[in-house]
Amino acid sequence: MKTALLPALVILFSAAANAEPLAQIPGMRDAELQAALVIAIGERDMSADTPATSAMRDARTAAERARRLLRSRGYYAARVDPFVDERQGASLRVLPGQQFTIRQVDADAAGDTAARSHALEAVTLTPGAPLLAQPVIDAEARALRALHNEGWPDAELLERDVIVDRAGQDGLITFRFLPGPYSRYGEVSRDTAVWDPQFIARISPLERGAVANREEMQTYQRRLDSLASVRSARVTLGAPVEGTDERPIEITLTEADRHTIETGLSYSTSEGPGGDVRWTRRNMFGRDETLTLSATLATLNQSATARIDWPHWRRYAQTLFLHSGLVRETTDAYDQEEIEAGIGVNRRDGRRTYGAGLSFDTSRVTDVAGERDIVTAAFDLSGGYDSRNDPLDPTEGLRASLQLTPALTFGDSDDRYVRIDARAAGYLQLNDALVAATRVRLGSVLGTSAARLGADQRFFAGGGGSARGFEYQSLSPIGSDGQPFGGLSVVELSTELRWRVTPKWGAVAFVDSAIASDQNTPDFNTLRNAVGIGGRYYFDFAPVRIDLAMPIERRSGEPAFQIYLSLGQAF
Repeated sequence: MKTALLPALVILFSAAANAEPLAQIPGMRDAELQAALVIAIGERDMSADTPATSAMRDARTAAERARRLLRSRGYYAARVDPFVDERQGASLRVLPGQQFTIRQVDADAAGDTAARSHALEAVTLTPGAPLLAQPVIDAEARALRALHNEGWPDAELLERDVIVDRAGQDGLITFRFLPGPYSRYGEVSRDTAVWDPQFIARISPLERGAVANREEMQTYQRRLDSLASVRSARVTLGAPVEGTDERPIEITLTEADRHTIETGLSYSTSEGPGGDVRWTRRNMFGRDETLTLSATLATLNQSATARIDWPHWRRYAQTLFLHSGLVRETTDAYDQEEIEAGIGVNRRDGRRTYGAGLSFDTSRVTDVAGERDIVTAAFDLSGGYDSRNDPLDPTEGLRASLQLTPALTFGDSDDRYVRIDARAAGYLQLNDALVAATRVRLGSVLGTSAARLGADQRFFAGGGGSARGFEYQSLSPIGSDGQPFGGLSVVELSTELRWRVTPKWGAVAFVDSAIASDQNTPDFNTLRNAVGIGGRYYFDFAPVRIDLAMPIERRSGEPAFQIYLSLGQAF
């Protein structure tokens, strides 16, 4: 370890020793301004073999940089003299003088008095305030944004005038704009190709006759871009209708591929191999409807499902969906064959989502209790929050969800219960290469016993989607046949440290913990833990991962390790 650290420390201290300011600035009273000047003039590399005659050249370069900074801070009468000091090094003598102030602010909008008034109102620069570059730039941006969003969406920025009066030690600022025509929204263009024009118009936040607003137009464009059937969208205003200030809203849409096929593969030593395929048909009836047919073939489960989504159903950001499927599961805990169907509505409000739905399924379950035919009717209520910066490979943000499901069962099991499932995952970027990620899941079933509950409604723990390092469902209450039976509650905890070694390769260290209990309160005292490491290869869309996990305090009969191979991060 010492051998590895020594070269790193030598390099670190050598880099600090081989750099100094391009020029020294002695004698300044304003420490904050001196520090800003040192940053502005930069450093020179002392490792380079440069002759002493270059000192004056460095001093002149530093002087020009210092003058630019001083002007940006309002010191227009500053005196900066470069010289070579007694040690034959570059130095500056800086006399900043008086900081200039703003005498007057004006705007020129090519003769449009209304545009001029709106621009000046947004500027908010106060006469008598210091004449600083950044506030002037910010004020100009605010004025242009005000014009764009208050009726002049085509406004352009021209070069501003700043006249400095050295005698009065102040300045006059004139912002200049080419506003273009004052505009209100007209009709939405009806030439929308394969899309229903009424649907395209309905998701628009733009109302005919309202004052044109560029931010609203960009919002509309983003809504159109987000449609699954749209590759790209552009929203502009046409020429004014003669005799009015109304301009038609012109929409240009480029269609995405109507059909796509996606496939995926996974493997783990505890759950075996698996594969899935998904076929998607977009814009079925001209309103961005999406039909998705999926099939899964894996060691533990096989399924065929169908789902159709109607986005922006009845209102913007609200989706109606129908789903159905055939599912077969073969695990150590139970075997099940199921037919399911349901209907639901999801609504998104910024980062929050809400959902409600009805589902029905009939299943034949074979477990330690024997073979049973169960019909279940459930009412799902859900809520969620998602601030992740990337759904496939997040480095910042939070994702949380809560699902509350009251259910009735008929047939060989006549029961009523409420199932609760809460999940959260958080991500923190520690530096350019390191990300800390953590996940928690809590679940509980109220109102029944595990023995009366359908097998697929019980909670199980262990395996790649729960706690890596343990066999699938092995961290669950055990039935009389010695196989996992499932419980009324579950707790899962995972923590990862993700290291992006290169743009294409990464490494992960993690700790997973989980347990399912036969009580309806999660039991933290009996948590089982595993540790592991993993590798990542990053494609443009998502990483491929391979993880190796080992249980802590391994019990008799438990494998020493488990291996997992899949697409995307573990959570």
